Amino acid sequence: MSLRTPDRVFVPRSIRYIFLVLPLLAIACAAEDTQKSQSASAESATGGSTPYSVECGQVDDAGESFCYVDKATYIGWRTYHGFCHVCHAQDAVGSTFAPSLVERMQESDMTPELFVDRMDNGFTGQVGVMPPWKENPNVSKRYVELYAYLMARADGALPPGRPKRKPNTE
Repeated sequence: MSLRTPDRVFVPRSIRYIFLVLPLLAIACAAEDTQKSQSASAESATGGSTPYSVECGQVDDAGESFCYVDKATYIGWRTYHGFCHVCHAQDAVGSTFAPSLVERMQESDMTPELFVDRMDNGFTGQVGVMPPWKENPNVSKRYVELYAYLMARADGALPPGRPKRKPNTE
C-alpha cells in the first residue's frame, strides 16, 4: 500500500468563488472608506459645507481614472490654469518663486473674504509679490470658482490633473 497525496484537492465551486470575491470586496470597501473620509474631512474643515462637488473614481474608455466636478469647480480649474499656474505651477503645488496654494488654502485663517482681499489687492510674501487681479475681468469675475477649485485641491477631494465637468450641471 502506497501513501500518496492526491494531485488535486476537490474544492466546491462555491468556496472557490468566495476566495475570488473576498479580495475584490475588501478593495471596494477600502476605496469607499477613503472617499468617505476625504469628504468628511473636507466638510469638517469648511464648517460642514463645501463650495465644490467632486466625484472621483470614474474610469474612461481607455481605463484612466478621473474625477467629475461641478460647473463652478471646473470653471475655477480653467481660470487657474489660464492665469495662476504661470507662477503657482500646475495643480497649485507651488514653484520656486510662488507658494503652494494647496498649502495656503489649508491655513485656518484662509476665509473666502481673505481670499477675495488677496486676489483684489495682491499679496507680498517672502519670495515675491502677487499682483492685484481686480482690474482683470477674466479673473475678478471668477473668484468664487477659483476658491471652489483651490479648496477642493486643499481638502484632498480633487487630485492633481484635469477634472471633467459633471454632465447636466448648471
